[in-house]
Amino acid sequence: MKFHETAPSFSVFPDRASFCPECNDLMVAAARSQHLDENVVRHWWSCESCGHKFRTTVHLPALSADVWRAPAA
Repeated sequence: MKFHETAPSFSVFPDRASFCPECNDLMVAAARSQHLDENVVRHWWSCESCGHKFRTTVHLPALSADVWRAPAA
């Protein structure tokens, strides 16, 4: 599946898109994801085009306690 060659350009979340490091094919969803803690998520990828497997780790920004408080009524 090589949609990136024929599909029109789009960029909804460009920093969240993943491309295979071997064949540069667009990869839509990880094969597996694991929450290591509240700020770290690890994704395992498997390219449908070339079979290359790799993993990525995402470090989410810590949110302040103010974000979690209910708004004043």
